[in-house]
Amino acid sequence: MKITKEIIERIEGEATLELEWENQRISYAKIKFLNYRAIEDILKDKHMLDSLMITPRVCGICSHSHVTATINAIEDSYKNIGIELQLTDKAKYIRELVLNAEKIQNHIKWFYFLILPELFKINRGKFADTEPFKDREWFEAQSAIADILKMGSIFSGQWPHGSYLMSGGVTCDPLQSDITNAKNFLLSVQEFCENRLYGCDIDEFLQIESMSDLMNFDSTLDTAVTIMKELEFNAIGRSYDRFISFGNYMDINKPLKAIKTRVFNANVKFAKESLENSFFEDKKKGFTYSKSAVYKDDFYEVGPLARLMINKDPLIRDCHRRCSDSVISRITARAKEIAILLKRSDFVLKNIDIKEKSLNIPKFLPKNITSQGIGVVEAARGTLIHKIFVEEGKITKFDIIPPTVWNLGNGSPKKPSIAQKAIIGLDSIEKADFVFKSFDICSVCTTQ
Repeated sequence: MKITKEIIERIEGEATLELEWENQRISYAKIKFLNYRAIEDILKDKHMLDSLMITPRVCGICSHSHVTATINAIEDSYKNIGIELQLTDKAKYIRELVLNAEKIQNHIKWFYFLILPELFKINRGKFADTEPFKDREWFEAQSAIADILKMGSIFSGQWPHGSYLMSGGVTCDPLQSDITNAKNFLLSVQEFCENRLYGCDIDEFLQIESMSDLMNFDSTLDTAVTIMKELEFNAIGRSYDRFISFGNYMDINKPLKAIKTRVFNANVKFAKESLENSFFEDKKKGFTYSKSAVYKDDFYEVGPLARLMINKDPLIRDCHRRCSDSVISRITARAKEIAILLKRSDFVLKNIDIKEKSLNIPKFLPKNITSQGIGVVEAARGTLIHKIFVEEGKITKFDIIPPTVWNLGNGSPKKPSIAQKAIIGLDSIEKADFVFKSFDICSVCTTQ
């Protein structure tokens, strides 16, 4: 048996793939995250509201997802002692808008600065007239990323690591001029996506229900899908065809799972972490600081593909029918979600009532709280769960289950994880690297 090690470059944080080979194909893959940051330990004995300053620092890409999961957990801890905090629609909209901005910037950045360069490299020159990072489109993509973050920062105060959330609402109180500026930033990003990514306007793109219709537009997405089809990536990167989503997302307002195309109810209480293969369980036999997340002891994929499969999106369902849970399905779903989030953000901005209150301050002081709560949010990479345990206002335990441990944890040779199963059977390191990156890796969220 041959073993190779591959350091994964151009991801958020650091990761290593240790690949085992038999008959020139990958027989098993160990996914190693080797940085330990101890955020959960840092939170112990802190005031419960201190978590709103600390958890955004978990990650510089999805900091608002973390602080939102935290505030959801804190508000759930109020609810569990009989105090129901009432948020205004304005506060709910602002929270959603900042999260949408974070997801949009992440998806554009991932597509243009990770996926496309890898595709052009693997394709070895058929699209030689395109040069990632140097062509004008990449500068336009970076400008779009900056604009959507400016939109979010109008409400969060800064990006990353904004601390604009408080029990009962948000701490910002936007003016009409802020709403106007936010709309302008959003429009700029929408125009970039229409002109470059989709090759048509957002409304037309959102009406596309089949992969064949998707190929009718002269667009960057069309180019990417064309390359992947020629490379037969419709047949690689397949995993268990099981998906799960716990947070509120568009038409989804309860935990759901899907096995292939059938959707079932789910319950967050059955989501748990496994220490198997980690240094936490066995310092000698372990090989990663990452835990693994399972639902009733089974691995489920989270992220845009999971969300859109559960939400029965016509285009992604058609893509899945043709390509199953392959690399093409995963990438197309993330590109489709950008359009969905742009459209939703436009709706939110048009419906924010700036005359409403931003914050309903709880009358019950945090120092009097002994409770526990669970906060769930659909982050860019998938379901993020925060669990907080509080005694007299101080944190006794804080548990973070990020999306990466769902998709990129480690199982065993007999029961591999989502990413491991997607990699096993491939015949090159290049393909393994690309499949791995199709899950949108974030090791800094993982190594808690």
